[in-house]
Amino acid sequence: MTAIFDDLVYRLALGLEPRDGVSGTRIARRVDIAVDGAPDFDYDVGPWPEQSPVAGLRLLRRHGSGRFVLVYDRTVRTPVTVRLVPRDRRYVPRKLKFAIKSEADVLTAEDAGNDIPTTSRAWRPVLFPGAGYDVPDTATGVRGLVRKAGEPIRWTRVEATIGPRVIGRAHGDDRGEFLLVLGQNTGAVGDLVSPLAVTITVYARNPALALDKKDALSDLPVETAAGPGVVPDDVSAGITLPSLYVQVAQLNPLLTLGRLTSVPIAVP
Repeated sequence: MTAIFDDLVYRLALGLEPRDGVSGTRIARRVDIAVDGAPDFDYDVGPWPEQSPVAGLRLLRRHGSGRFVLVYDRTVRTPVTVRLVPRDRRYVPRKLKFAIKSEADVLTAEDAGNDIPTTSRAWRPVLFPGAGYDVPDTATGVRGLVRKAGEPIRWTRVEATIGPRVIGRAHGDDRGEFLLVLGQNTGAVGDLVSPLAVTITVYARNPALALDKKDALSDLPVETAAGPGVVPDDVSAGITLPSLYVQVAQLNPLLTLGRLTSVPIAVP
């Protein structure tokens, strides 16, 4: 008797492992990752509770390991743009575009006996602390609010430097808020003394993208990650500034070690 069976194979199109911008470790908190598009967002309701910017979009499946996967089907095209949306404002959202391999390329390689390794289909995008980030009591850093003419500047990028060395980075959110926590790079400047003199440089997109009230992330710039298997990927790491970002402010606060310093920033 001949056995009859169905063979169903799922092939990885895109694998993502979000990383914490301070610790460099895998993010354990809830993050939603969806293929970019127009969410089912009702702009007539009130501001609270906040609506999900991934409502109605195709979500990447999350494994118990904290990795997210998108498998090939008829709707998957290359490149693919996704939006990473953390819950509870613990991290700042991002939009990233990935030039994934086409399914035809993967099938051709399989037929030739040359598998395309999953490592060339996976990226580790970095997410930076948001207003709700779990900050250790002994952390040194800056809570900032960036405004121009009284209005928040959305989606800023911030760097903290001592001389030529970058010792911390932050991504600003839609409210103009950022949380910059000094992390592992502080050892590169030698022994730290309190108060610590740093230079804080703020960047923003010029001109800003238009905001669609139906989509809370409509003006969040799309960043193009490095190609499959390319390292280092400074875009995924949140180091490279998005297109059309320029310096809008710079200041020199004194930071107390082991404390967060609040810094309001008014852009002329």
